[in-house]
Amino acid sequence: MSLTRVSVAPTDAAQTGMTTDAARVRVAEARERAAHRLRGTGWRLNSHVPGAWLRQGSFAPTPQARRPLDAALHRGSLTLRGYDRVLRVASTLADLDGAARIELDHVGRALYLKKGLTA
Repeated sequence: MSLTRVSVAPTDAAQTGMTTDAARVRVAEARERAAHRLRGTGWRLNSHVPGAWLRQGSFAPTPQARRPLDAALHRGSLTLRGYDRVLRVASTLADLDGAARIELDHVGRALYLKKGLTA
């Protein structure tokens, strides 16, 4: 069995000079925001939240922000399970940005990360 080396392109963090310590702080703050938003629900992490709550709960994105997801679902390029997974990633991106709710930009970035789709 032959192993080949995987080359990695520079990340945004590397280009901006973000250190590991700064990234650690940013992630900790995002987790605190998620825990605060989810207090009283029984969940603490975005990964624990059921899809129905992501779609219809108090933190659900607006219909405008969901439009690219709805289009991908109707085209058949995304399943409902995939839809919910994209919403979880979008929720995490919103937490990293310190946003009050999931916006169109978060959904677009999460769709791109999931399938390479653009909003």
